[in-house]
Amino acid sequence: MGQQPISSTVQAVELGLRLRERREQLGLTASSVGKQTGIGGNNLSSIEIAKRRLTSTKLAELAKVYELPDEEQHELEVLRSHTERREWWHDYTRLYSEDFLRFIGLEAGATQLREYAAETIPGLLQTADYARAMIRGGSPYIKPVEVGPRVESRLARQNRLADTDPAQFTVVIGQTALRQEVGGREVMQRQLDRLSRAVQDESMRVDIRVVPYSAGAHPVIGGGLKILSFDSRWVPDMVWQEAVTTGNLIDKHHVVEVLTASFDEALDRALGREDSLAMINEIRQEMENP
Repeated sequence: MGQQPISSTVQAVELGLRLRERREQLGLTASSVGKQTGIGGNNLSSIEIAKRRLTSTKLAELAKVYELPDEEQHELEVLRSHTERREWWHDYTRLYSEDFLRFIGLEAGATQLREYAAETIPGLLQTADYARAMIRGGSPYIKPVEVGPRVESRLARQNRLADTDPAQFTVVIGQTALRQEVGGREVMQRQLDRLSRAVQDESMRVDIRVVPYSAGAHPVIGGGLKILSFDSRWVPDMVWQEAVTTGNLIDKHHVVEVLTASFDEALDRALGREDSLAMINEIRQEMENP
């Protein structure tokens, strides 16, 4: 994995997990800690799951109760200070749910991303025209005035693949996604060109594998999932799954383990790197010369 970028969301998750780990090591309840620090049990629980911010003063109080050495207290203060950063995705709070914004923040701080997409091109690899066609056609509840900002935010997420130390992105994509004419043939031709360039661009750590129709059934057929991994021993792998109108962030170890195994099986069923690239280019030529 590469060096983990700073993301206020990931920093908040690590801070909360480290505080909870220490509290549990000492056998302390959230209620007992609250009595000593003035942080109510519900508030402490929200801090531990990264849904509530912590002030420097309250962190110092927790460090005293948890008997943290100065070095570790300093590490946690650095994490805490990073949680106060205003990130680019905070500009889109009126468009997205709290859960999806949390996912964007985690994605921005991940060092490895794995995705299975059955019928559509993954958002991190979409062209602007493809993204616009997907957003316009994706839901009757999206207002026309929201289309532009949604496209803008989707393209902003792609910066994680163009960083100085980009995330490793492994994509397993269904053959249907390459043939579904989102936005029309010209849009799809440019979209397939984008995939081809991404595979061949060594500055981008992108590996695209196509599952052909001949591969048969596998555990995630017809579905979709995104697996996020981080360069931190405290932050576990997480999975983001989307339905038509909702998304769900999964961090339960046994569920993530099962979904990761399912992804790996789909990867095993997929074509190799060169054969996948050949299929992308072949379908692109078919669309140009039907």
